[in-house]
Amino acid sequence: MKQLVPTLGVLLLAASSLPSVYSQSSIKKSNPTNIVSQRKVQAHGRLVEEFSFWIKDFKVDHQGENHNLNISISYRYVANITKTQYPDFRWLAKDVETLLTNYPNEDDYWEIVNKQLTALLLKKYAGLMSVTSELKVDPSPLVPYTRSSRVTRQR
Repeated sequence: MKQLVPTLGVLLLAASSLPSVYSQSSIKKSNPTNIVSQRKVQAHGRLVEEFSFWIKDFKVDHQGENHNLNISISYRYVANITKTQYPDFRWLAKDVETLLTNYPNEDDYWEIVNKQLTALLLKKYAGLMSVTSELKVDPSPLVPYTRSSRVTRQR
């Protein structure tokens, strides 16, 4: 896949589905479209850390067409992660963009592309316990429907 237009922005959010006993959040706004947030949640003595980011309006050529993707990546850290194991999310974002730009099989369905994406991230980053990737593909002339693929992979 070739990237047709540079990524317009990365939006970051963090979330947890566990009830929060202790919560620490820090939010930095560099401009109205970029928000960085990280959250640590402790529930019943067990610490769960998650982080997520979005890549908005990523342009790729795949399956013989130009496509606009909105990509959501979220991940949970391993228990007792050390400071040196935390990856900079920009490394993961760059890996996502590189894989999509250089994807070798033009005929693969989006679901297969997404499985390859989660496998790459979980293999490359030892500090991650699980990775969820959602690719949302805008309608195109050949396929006039919005569609999405969501894949979660765990260690």
